[in-house]
Parts: sequence; structure tokens; C-alpha cells
Amino acid sequence: MESLSKSLYEYGELLKVTDLQKAYKSLMQYIKELRRYFKEKYPEYEVSANLYLGYLDLTFFTITSKLAQQNQLKYMVVFRHDKMQFEVWLSGRNRAVMSKYHRKFSGHRMNKHSLTADDKGMSSIIETIVVEKPDFDNMTELTNQIDLGVISFIQEVENTFLTDE
Repeated sequence: MESLSKSLYEYGELLKVTDLQKAYKSLMQYIKELRRYFKEKYPEYEVSANLYLGYLDLTFFTITSKLAQQNQLKYMVVFRHDKMQFEVWLSGRNRAVMSKYHRKFSGHRMNKHSLTADDKGMSSIIETIVVEKPDFDNMTELTNQIDLGVISFIQEVENTFLTDE
């Protein structure tokens, strides 16, 4: 690994010669607006008050339905910086809860969803891509795509995987 000083110098140079800072600020503003959109449109869900900004890896907020909360689960609306895509994840309150549901879901067909590995540092149980190539020049359409993908995922998880809880 390169020295920290060299890495930080390169970071500073990127800020000078690219629109990185403007792009990051705009992205964070959009995700804050997206969080507010879900909070206002879906009062039946609990939407987290804050964003997890991450370290240029993930930025996310959480949504919790009554059924998910009863099962110590939550949904995460995630922006993956490295892949430049929006995803939705099913996660749990803690590692024990996630392992329990990982074992339970391992016998189900996932269709377009991915069952994650049951590893020590796992952050999710099931993941799916909501928007693979977001068009940030059309925020209204992007928001609609994310909305449809997230709500469809929540309904599918709850109707398919959590019905026998």
C-alpha cells in the first residue's frame, strides 16, 4: 500500500482537477431527497432519520415495515459508489438475526436476488440491484425506478419469505 501522505496528496489533486467534490455533494443531496421522498410517500414505513454516508463505498438509509420490525429485520436503500448503482438489501438488527434468516432463506429460489455469504462481516442477507445505470440527468424518473424496485422487493420478501413467520 502506498503511503498515506501520497494517497492524500492524490486525493487533493483529484479535487483540484475533477468535479469529484461537486459530484459527491450532488449525489448526497439526491439521496437525502430520496430518503425524504420515501418518508413522505410511505408513512406506513419507518424511514431512518439519517443517512450513512460511508467512505465512498456505500451510502444508504433504512426502511422498516411492521413485519420486518417484528422479525428484527430492515431494508437498506443502498448506493454502491464503486458500481455506480442503486440496490436494496434485506438486513437484520445484528449478526445473529442475519445468520438465522440466511439459514432460513438458503432453501428458497432467489430469482433475481442474491443471497449473500453468511460471513462474520456480513451487512445483508439478500441483495438486489434496483437501478444498474442511474440517469442522474432525469431525477424524477430515477426516483420512480428506485421507488418501484424498493417497494417490489419489500413486497416480495414479505409475501414470499416472511409469510410463515
